Amino acid sequence: MAINIFKDVTPNVVSRNLNGYSMLIYGDAKAGKTTFATRADKHLLLGFEKGYNALPGVMAAPINSWAEFLQVLNQLKTDKKRRDLAAAKGEHLEAQFETIIIDIVDIAYDYCEKYICSREGVETIGDIGFGKGYNLVAQEFDSKLRSIIQMDYGLILISHAGFVTDPDDETIKIASPTLAKRPKNIVTRLVDIYGYVTMDVTEEGTVHTMHLRRTPSWEAGARFKYIADSIELDYKNLVEAVHDAIDKEAA
Repeated sequence: MAINIFKDVTPNVVSRNLNGYSMLIYGDAKAGKTTFATRADKHLLLGFEKGYNALPGVMAAPINSWAEFLQVLNQLKTDKKRRDLAAAKGEHLEAQFETIIIDIVDIAYDYCEKYICSREGVETIGDIGFGKGYNLVAQEFDSKLRSIIQMDYGLILISHAGFVTDPDDETIKIASPTLAKRPKNIVTRLVDIYGYVTMDVTEEGTVHTMHLRRTPSWEAGARFKYIADSIELDYKNLVEAVHDAIDKEAA
């Protein structure tokens, strides 16, 4: 479709619906990351690892290869075209899914690398000379994640927490996703919300917290200038935090 900048370009309206955003959530095992993500309306969890077995009512599909992931993307693309065609006729078709969850994104990247190796007929990605193999994996991984966003689905990526050494002080350990450097750079550049989930045992019980601002102790961040530093881990709390940040930005 041709673009007419004089007719088609209008002032941007910041979405108040989290389905319009992408996020990376990481934290310790059993910290509540998957439970949090599946509170999103009309979610589809792509289980690259089966961390959802104890969660009733979850809409999940097990994914055992990158080829299976590509099948899901094609089905989402077909459904998007179906709804777009209906809209062009003045009709409205409800989307069955609005938010896609990838759990965990580390395994998704590993599957992507194996897929490229198989496609190129090599045993390891380093067998493709001059670093070309790593670029092929990065391009495939980045383009397919972006395609989900371009189809107007929300995207939640889940990873585990590890620790990296502060480059300025080797005695300081910083919490960070367990993603390798290349996929981590792709994902953190892509997402709107980058949250670190912690669990703290108190006299009142276990407190689950999502941190949304970077500190000397962990990596985190968001595109929203006025978002809270941290919230109690709950999907509704994040919705409220984003709404509050949008209102403060507008003011």
